[in-house]
Amino acid sequence: MIKQTEQIQRYKAIEKVINDNQDLKDKINQLKTVQKQLVNAKEIQKEKAIIHFQEIYDSLLEEIEGYPLMSDYLALQGDINEMIQAIAEILEDGINNELNGK
Repeated sequence: MIKQTEQIQRYKAIEKVINDNQDLKDKINQLKTVQKQLVNAKEIQKEKAIIHFQEIYDSLLEEIEGYPLMSDYLALQGDINEMIQAIAEILEDGINNELNGK
């Protein structure tokens, strides 16, 4: 049922377009790599490295967000995550209520 929602269908359609764009996929992979480097720099508290990787990250993210459909894709991703979290909470509450005899 969830797979049939308009949001999921639109998300999948945009995801296909994104996955077919090699330049965009390369930028996303670069962003992931820089994100890992940024996290590592923060872990070892290297201030210069943090600033350097943050600048690269911000620049790549801006480029990625500039692609057509990316803002829709990211917004839908957020909406879908919220929906999934809400469903998980409902299920968790139901299970807890059953276990507690309510």
